[in-house]
Amino acid sequence: MKIDDYLPALEEEIGPAANIEEWVPGVFFIEVDQDGTFMKEYFVVLDEAPMAAKVRNYGQKMDGLRLFAQDDDTSGWRIVQYEVSKHSISLGRKNHIPEEMFHDMSLHAMELHPEYFGTFPVPYHTSSGFTLRHRTLDNGIYWLETSRCKELLAVCFPVWNAELSPASAQMGKPMVLDAAIGIEKAMGYIFFTKENSCAAIYELMAARPEWDGTIIHRPALMNALWEYAPKYAMHLNGGTVQVLEDKLARFLGKAGQEAIPQPDGKHVIGMFPDAGTDFLLLE
Repeated sequence: MKIDDYLPALEEEIGPAANIEEWVPGVFFIEVDQDGTFMKEYFVVLDEAPMAAKVRNYGQKMDGLRLFAQDDDTSGWRIVQYEVSKHSISLGRKNHIPEEMFHDMSLHAMELHPEYFGTFPVPYHTSSGFTLRHRTLDNGIYWLETSRCKELLAVCFPVWNAELSPASAQMGKPMVLDAAIGIEKAMGYIFFTKENSCAAIYELMAARPEWDGTIIHRPALMNALWEYAPKYAMHLNGGTVQVLEDKLARFLGKAGQEAIPQPDGKHVIGMFPDAGTDFLLLE
């Protein structure tokens, strides 16, 4: 299986190849020089490659091959990388990818391609007992009920590492063993009590606007931020004590008022007297 026959059409599509390596039979890693500033990277899988059937639904179809751009998260290049790594490990090659990197690679691929890898497993062990019931908020984000009668928000590593600020992430709690190893090395879940989850949910909603009104009651969530994470809410609202005092005055002084106070551009976290703090809409 040679790539030479396909190079003219391939280079017309992506530009002259600066480097070509065959990683496993019929699978090639290609680098294309971008005006001397950086190398753009691709995988090419020939149609006759043993692993071609595994990636036939991904990549850009060309005559005799599929092209996977590594700067496009939707191309499926992580699936190619996974299958190549699995092949090398199964053959016992000395230069195969370390297990920790294989784990990391697969976790991030699972977030992008749950149809191939499956969804993130629901954690059975939590920081507050065993999981007895769960509801899926999104892939890798679960609402749990535990054997200690606790409700927890569980967020998997690729999601919390990419989407949560340090301020909200530190309100969560990892498993003891993960904390001992180092949470970023263990790449485990972090768990939030219902009260401590409000900041994390607020940040997760930025990429999931469909939660608003279906899973999360936003006015109640904002009230919960002021109730359980006032420093966080105050920081978002400009970080001044006066802002907090203004909010408290509005919240307490207008508790009997039907009109809901709306946050303006500066005061991003409002207070809603009639909404309470029970922000979860799940039954």
